[in-house]
Amino acid sequence: MARDPFRAFLLSLTLIFSLTGLASAHVGVTVPFVEVPDPAAITIDGDAGDWAFFDPGLALDREGFFDRESDHVDAADFDFTIYTAWSPPPDNSWYCFARISDDTLKVENEDPLKWWRDDTLSITVDADHSGGSIYGFTREELVNGQRYYARVLPLRHPRLPHGQAGFLDQHHDPFLAEFLWAMHKPHFDIAWTMRPPDAANGTLHVEYTFEWKAALWDVLGPSPEESKRHVFAPGQTLHMGFRLLDADRPGSGRKHSMYILGGHQHQDRNADRMPDFRTLTLDEAQNWRTPVLPSAAGGK
Repeated sequence: MARDPFRAFLLSLTLIFSLTGLASAHVGVTVPFVEVPDPAAITIDGDAGDWAFFDPGLALDREGFFDRESDHVDAADFDFTIYTAWSPPPDNSWYCFARISDDTLKVENEDPLKWWRDDTLSITVDADHSGGSIYGFTREELVNGQRYYARVLPLRHPRLPHGQAGFLDQHHDPFLAEFLWAMHKPHFDIAWTMRPPDAANGTLHVEYTFEWKAALWDVLGPSPEESKRHVFAPGQTLHMGFRLLDADRPGSGRKHSMYILGGHQHQDRNADRMPDFRTLTLDEAQNWRTPVLPSAAGGK
């Protein structure tokens, strides 16, 4: 049974959708998105020590997710906790910390476009909540949705700034390299840790972290001048989809592919299938009890 009212609410939505077929529409799930009280106090180093402001009860974790590959995920097999937060101008950034433990590490694909075949954290974002397809991203026709991957032990690939753990994948192969400016500082900064530190593909019983600070984009183009940066404020609704991939199924393939309870497996195709994330002040987050259902006009 879910541990608190927030997870119980998500579980009830999942059951309702499965019985009524409502999962084909907007998913109706709202996740608290907490304000960072002091952005200067956060160092992007993969350590959770500067996240004391975040209420652990508002974290995303295994019990608040469902798995499309199996009916049950044991914590000894795969487990995770994710904090996600935002800051208003002038910092105006998206922050995230994730801790993941896995019984077997799979990181064997050199090409970042194939990271989805490995143990990966995938995030899709529609910052202005405009919805619709996030495919069709070309030089001539921009769409507002973005998809990010984070994977440990990155190889120094030409597509990756400084061999970092984060990668922007806009559903296009060959990759549109001119959009990678958005993954460089000051727009994107990511760090990761690994235990044991000498872990590699196939290492057993690993724990790793990601931490990042990033700009979000209502429209992403081939340069900052051709893009529209999202401006954070309290009371906004953003589309955001977190997906945890555990790829060490014996033989090949995904062992677990996990989404927020009440969410939809097509969140990386259509922004209307992504959960809603509601920007809360720190005071609002401390008083969060019942999830805020998105209104018809929320964030649009």
